[in-house]
Amino acid sequence: MPTSPVVISTWKHGLEANKCASKLISKNALALDVVEQGVRVTESDPKVRTVGYGGYTDSIGNVTLDAAIMDHKHNVGSVAYLKNIKHPISVARKVMEKSKHVMLAGSGAYNFALEHGFKHENILTEESKKDFLKWKKGKIGKIPTDQENHDTITQLALD
Repeated sequence: MPTSPVVISTWKHGLEANKCASKLISKNALALDVVEQGVRVTESDPKVRTVGYGGYTDSIGNVTLDAAIMDHKHNVGSVAYLKNIKHPISVARKVMEKSKHVMLAGSGAYNFALEHGFKHENILTEESKKDFLKWKKGKIGKIPTDQENHDTITQLALD
């Protein structure tokens, strides 16, 4: 069992999330804050094509996002099929802290986000739109899952 603060995450794009999170945890930030802020780094990076802003679209051309967060007391919040909100991890945390639900999805998650101060944002990048149009024309088949392409980030922290 680690005796000092630690942050770990999955996948290559987790490295940037860990840099942010490690800076925070080294300044005695709480693990929950550390995880939220670390994941936001990945969600904001349009070069990460499978998580957050700049992600691949669904079959009708929407970037839809999911996120879940849990605290040390096993409280959980999550969102699924969330559109037009850049930081689903922060909405998931708000679900955990400000609602009686564990998960909100689709328009329910979107409306909850707006009611709690999140702004509607276009999260479809030109690159994602171009890929969607190529896929619709049959020029791109199923995108393979590998080290560079998968659909999530997991980050854990111990404060």
